[in-house]
Amino acid sequence: MFKIIIQNFHFEKIIWIIKTKLKYMILVGLLCGVLAGVVGLYIKEDTYMAEISMYVYTSPDYITDNGINISPSDISSAGSLLNSYMQILKSDSFLNSVIEEAELNPRLYTTKILKREISSQAIGGTAVFKVYVYDTNPYNAMLIANTIGKLAPQKIISIVKSGGIEILDEATLPTKPYESTSVLKLVIMGVFAGGFLSFVFFMIRGFLDTRYRRMYELQDMFNIPIIGVVPEIEDKNEAGEPDVILRNDSPFVLKEAYNDLRANMLFLNKGEKCPVYAITGADYNEGKTTTSINIAMEFSMMGKKTLLIDADLRNGNIANELKINADYGLSEYLAGIKDLQIKNDVIDKLDVLSSGAYPPNPTDLLVGEKWKSLISELKEKYDVIIIDTPSLGVVADGLEVVNVATSYVVVVREFATRFEREELIIRKLEAVDADVCGFVYNGISVNSEDYNHRDYVNGGDYAKRSNTRVQHRKIFKKKSGSTSKSDTAEA
Repeated sequence: MFKIIIQNFHFEKIIWIIKTKLKYMILVGLLCGVLAGVVGLYIKEDTYMAEISMYVYTSPDYITDNGINISPSDISSAGSLLNSYMQILKSDSFLNSVIEEAELNPRLYTTKILKREISSQAIGGTAVFKVYVYDTNPYNAMLIANTIGKLAPQKIISIVKSGGIEILDEATLPTKPYESTSVLKLVIMGVFAGGFLSFVFFMIRGFLDTRYRRMYELQDMFNIPIIGVVPEIEDKNEAGEPDVILRNDSPFVLKEAYNDLRANMLFLNKGEKCPVYAITGADYNEGKTTTSINIAMEFSMMGKKTLLIDADLRNGNIANELKINADYGLSEYLAGIKDLQIKNDVIDKLDVLSSGAYPPNPTDLLVGEKWKSLISELKEKYDVIIIDTPSLGVVADGLEVVNVATSYVVVVREFATRFEREELIIRKLEAVDADVCGFVYNGISVNSEDYNHRDYVNGGDYAKRSNTRVQHRKIFKKKSGSTSKSDTAEA
């Protein structure tokens, strides 16, 4: 766990967690504040204080002899006795005497409880000190204070053998609470405590969440370039799913993403006449198959004769995505059951070899000599071959393509692919000496700081200039009466 947190620790991520979870932190804080307030109303308690004043003498004779003048030295000496007197007043023997004399309930009042309820304070420059008793029952506070005043003089003289004390003022019944439970204070403490605990919770949860959410997290882990960035598409097709397959009317951002990806891949063919690119990923639902289809379409649209092979013999779905009616495919051919069937009626320059029926031994079929021979033959007929492989984090079939692939392209999906899963498949590919030419960072938010066309999508200056140019074209064509097919398509 600590390794994941350290690996995932970035100051920027702290800010991101706070920004995305702030409303929940505030909500939790407010709920805890309300809860603390409700609890405070139920446990609200008033504390009352009763006090007695005592005068300390250095000699017992001073108590009864009114003719003696007390000097400052006597006051100073008397002050030195205060600590000793307070220790006696808080002794277990004395407090037991107070409990018995006041007839207090021994289950509610013990010596430990009384020690907490009793305090004292010396009056500076005098021999007077006060004893304070705090209790939730005002009568008991007065009773305990006066009982101390009643028993203290005799008890102190019997123990100290010198000096003495005289009660100046007896305790009266307190009518106003000395202190009350502050509901407001509890509410404030609840708000801060709830906010802090939720902050800690979201921080720990956030650092344990190993899904990629920014491109730099991927770049920090591997020395492999990101050769394509594909945005999240919100437009839906007839089935109510995101319309992510390239078409003539696809959004600009989708077309531009795969244009950039194709341009980068052109420089990664290692000089081969017909490079073979294996498209893979760590897990399902990362967009691996969609990426394979769109890359193949991009190459075909630039005039290269392209072959798209569905080598996912466990979960192949290219035929369904492209609505190809294929009776059989790659698995039947490799098993020696059927002849090779390549569909060439999808779009111009693009042929497709579907996966066929799911065989019981897909790995064995992909390591056989028939598979290698097939790719060698097909490389003589095509300019580019794109192979859609199984997810390497799920099954090992995709590794077997290494014997025919020029390079691997690994698809990573934002907020779906996890660090540890990606590290697993990269280590697998490195173990078989596969060439990983780059990552495709899929599903990036169009509002992300990492997205190059964010300004265009969100109506920035570039988008405004583009829209202005489009409007000028429409006005010009309307005035000129141009109705050519190319103009109509452009408008």
